[in-house]
Amino acid sequence: MQINIRDLMENIEDSSVDLEEKDVVSSDKIKELTKMKINEYGFTNKSSSKKKFVTVLIAAAVVSALGISAYASFRGGLEDIAFGKPENTTVTEKIEVPTSKGKDKKSKSTKSTKATEPSRTPVALQGYAGSNGFNAAKEWREFEDNYDQDWKIVNAYEKKCKKTGKDIYEEKYPGYGIYSKEMADKVEELLKKYNLKLRGKCEEADDKTLIEKYGNIFTDIEGTGYCYEDGTFHLDAKYKNVDFQIRRCMDGSFDTVYYADIGDINSYEQWLYKTKDGAEVTIAKRDDNNMIIAKTPKGFVVMNMEPCEDEWGEKLPPLTKAELEDFADHIHFNNL
Repeated sequence: MQINIRDLMENIEDSSVDLEEKDVVSSDKIKELTKMKINEYGFTNKSSSKKKFVTVLIAAAVVSALGISAYASFRGGLEDIAFGKPENTTVTEKIEVPTSKGKDKKSKSTKSTKATEPSRTPVALQGYAGSNGFNAAKEWREFEDNYDQDWKIVNAYEKKCKKTGKDIYEEKYPGYGIYSKEMADKVEELLKKYNLKLRGKCEEADDKTLIEKYGNIFTDIEGTGYCYEDGTFHLDAKYKNVDFQIRRCMDGSFDTVYYADIGDINSYEQWLYKTKDGAEVTIAKRDDNNMIIAKTPKGFVVMNMEPCEDEWGEKLPPLTKAELEDFADHIHFNNL
């Protein structure tokens, strides 16, 4: 049966990819895509990868093969927010092998697994490696990646929620995509282990709302998103002709959203930049993607700039260093 993706998007917390009404996939394919959680350009809510009735995020699973550009390792760069070594994506092919000749020949299946795409590097949005936020997010990711592999638990809980009209875990753990006691227990374990707290309730927010709540945090920025009680926020925004995403994760909070894939770290040119406000940030530049990361007084900020297009949908030239630095100057990191 073919169903529209939009029909499944109830209680959306975040959407990393725009979907047109014509985009349809089978229900089995939706499960497959949400479980993969491979997101090339954008922030992904990994915590909701299986709890599709709370949040469904579908993203393209294609990574460009890129050459290595100028790159220097330094403290505060992308390598310091990577969850681990680059991961290779593999595919298993089913091959039919004949076992006899003639009209009534039979065949048997064998499987061949091979790498099909360049390495991918998942990175954190919660802080640099070694911080409590980073360690908790990493441990949660490892737990969830190995939990409920056959989808039986989430499917059973989904049926229960539809029957009772109540999601007890979403009420207690809003935005975390919890759907079992084991998951709730793991959250409580991580909160205690890393001395963290929950983010609290979530509400919609635009650029004006965020400025009203948190003060002078950016200039000439427009966008919509959401924020939590603790001050964590996400904004899908625009500056000049650049579409981008910005997320602040508050120190001391347990956050499970992470940027799932940036491809090959070595394909980025990285440098430290001091903004006009005096904040030191890392800028990572690649022709098809750019990022700005910074440890701020209250939390950790990661920005992701998507490829630019003109009003007719044509791709614009890659952002220059000067443009990226101007971009950083319009975010007041010292107030974040």
